[in-house]
Amino acid sequence: MKITVEVTSEVERKLNIEVPWDKYQEELDRQLGQIRKSATLKGFRKGKAPMEMVRRIYSEDAGKDAVNALAGEAVRDTLAEHELKPFGSPYLTDVNTEENKSVNMEAIVELEPTFELADYSALDLIKPGTEVNDDEVDKFLQNMRQNQADTVSIDEKRGLKDGDVANVDFSGTMGGQPVEDLNGTDYMIHIGSSESVPGFEEQVVGMEADQKKEFDLTFPKDFFKPDLAGQVIHFAVHLKEIRELQLPDLDDEFAKDQGEFKDLEELKTAIRENMSRMKASDSEKALRRNLTKRLVDDNVFEVPPSLADKELRRVVQEYGDKMVQSGLDNDKVRESILENEEHLKKTAAETIRHLYIITAIAEKEDIEASEKEIREVVTGMAARMGKPAEGLLEEYGKDGTLSEIGFNIVKEKVFTKLLDTAKVTEVGGAAGEPAKAKKEKKRKKSKDK
Repeated sequence: MKITVEVTSEVERKLNIEVPWDKYQEELDRQLGQIRKSATLKGFRKGKAPMEMVRRIYSEDAGKDAVNALAGEAVRDTLAEHELKPFGSPYLTDVNTEENKSVNMEAIVELEPTFELADYSALDLIKPGTEVNDDEVDKFLQNMRQNQADTVSIDEKRGLKDGDVANVDFSGTMGGQPVEDLNGTDYMIHIGSSESVPGFEEQVVGMEADQKKEFDLTFPKDFFKPDLAGQVIHFAVHLKEIRELQLPDLDDEFAKDQGEFKDLEELKTAIRENMSRMKASDSEKALRRNLTKRLVDDNVFEVPPSLADKELRRVVQEYGDKMVQSGLDNDKVRESILENEEHLKKTAAETIRHLYIITAIAEKEDIEASEKEIREVVTGMAARMGKPAEGLLEEYGKDGTLSEIGFNIVKEKVFTKLLDTAKVTEVGGAAGEPAKAKKEKKRKKSKDK
């Protein structure tokens, strides 16, 4: 056989294979012989049918088997010669078996990525600050007061202002047609809360009770409902009543009404502690996201096309499901997917790279998931699901979930190791404070690890 190799990418090779006609015939006869052994033809015992009859009936199937066998041989020889590691099975794109001529075929072979890991021994990472200041606690308390406030109608004749509560009827249209969910009756808007569409409150501030007004608003391009994003909506508003908030006094009695707090200081302490826990949790999640991004950015390489395509299908499906849940119809979903195609492809490729990077670090550092660790995870899942652990282990062993659990355990160990040696900078203080950066001590592994 004559084989030429074309490098089509870092992770793909095209093999042009030329097989002499006599070698193809030899392999064809071998395949026919294999078929004859198991063939049951009318009038003949199993395996005893004449070869010419077998050739006449099964020549097409045997030809395909012969081509696949010869292509497989060529691929194995080429991979061994060039020391390449295949990903998945090769596939044929062009086959010519014209009689009495050399058989020509093209085989596409995908390869496992090969890359040199970037240094990960002391990564510079950032994470959000976790400090909670008095302003944040005061703002939280103010929100609590507003949520528990009463509203009273004002007697004076004046315009709507910041802090008021507006009772409105409103409707929105686009191109003269009503827009679903953009209408309301006796709808309460707390002016200054920024709960409305950007620009809406600014349009109604200054209106007096029983006044009507019409205006156009251009919705933000990142509006959560993509079918309205960037669209011009015409609003008709009737301000029926202006009400003022009556906030409860911020004192010990207010604190006692919130639960088992003896005074206001104890409530403030509880709020601060809860906010601190939430900030710490959010900060740690952000740190891990930044670590993932750093690894992906530092290690750039191509991934097998079929694997990238499979992940892309998953990413697109997930993205489409979210769009449907937000209220888009199928046409809008398809349009949104096409508009974001490059971003979705990038996301899919980065996800695959991340898997390879974590695996490479784990192999280099001899990090594994033990059978005991995997069993402990599954046992916990079984207890929460009310299922027998052994049955769940068997089920997960068949559908590949055990492998996913094992990878997640390995990933957690890899992240722990990298964060132990990372140089972490805390960026930004408590809300309302100027941004600041604070260096953490380099994380070190404890002696018992």
